[in-house]
Amino acid sequence: MNEINCTLLRWVEGEQKPFIPTVEDAAAIGEMTGKLHRQASNWSIPSVFERPSFDSSRILQSLDKLGERSDAGMLNADDTALLQQAGQRVIAMMNTIERTSSNWGMIHADLIPNNLVFHGKGVRPIDFGACGFGYYLVDLGWTFSYIHPAFREQLLQSYSQYYPLPDNYVELLEGFFIAAQLETMNFWLGLPDWQEWLPDHVGKLAGREINAYMNGQSFLFSGRPYWE
Repeated sequence: MNEINCTLLRWVEGEQKPFIPTVEDAAAIGEMTGKLHRQASNWSIPSVFERPSFDSSRILQSLDKLGERSDAGMLNADDTALLQQAGQRVIAMMNTIERTSSNWGMIHADLIPNNLVFHGKGVRPIDFGACGFGYYLVDLGWTFSYIHPAFREQLLQSYSQYYPLPDNYVELLEGFFIAAQLETMNFWLGLPDWQEWLPDHVGKLAGREINAYMNGQSFLFSGRPYWE
């Protein structure tokens, strides 16, 4: 018989939340993500296993699309220019990080509230459809897009109990936060209603996190997040 690839699914008990309301929930996410990355770092990847990589090429694609929309008058030119500059800085940062088994491997790549199921005091990840190879910090950078700055330190404390953080993790995570925001523009710009909400999102992101990033001001644990 020919080999057949299949996926086995089962119901995951718990509830989803539209946002992360408490520091306890953030800590549970940190614990889960740390365990996920610990498992990934110890996994022997089969030779026939193939998944996309979350590298700088995806950010370049987003920057090209942002530039096209800006040139067409669909996005604010100043905001787009700031995103372009931040994107180039993030790419330079990523290109200086040596890929090792301790920092690069299989990641979920979409750990957002819709893909987290809370059960008791724990949280369970679902929907691995976007998974691929990337820096483990990509997962945290993307998750932080939905975690209030006041909760992020506790998340990282819980995470580090199960998987180590690099010495310069704050600097790196701020870069990967920006990287995650830019990378997902590939998806957002393809939505039929993006012109109704994305320009405002880009404006807030440019004026807050990205402005701080480009001016050498730390924003990971303070400041007003773009969604407020």
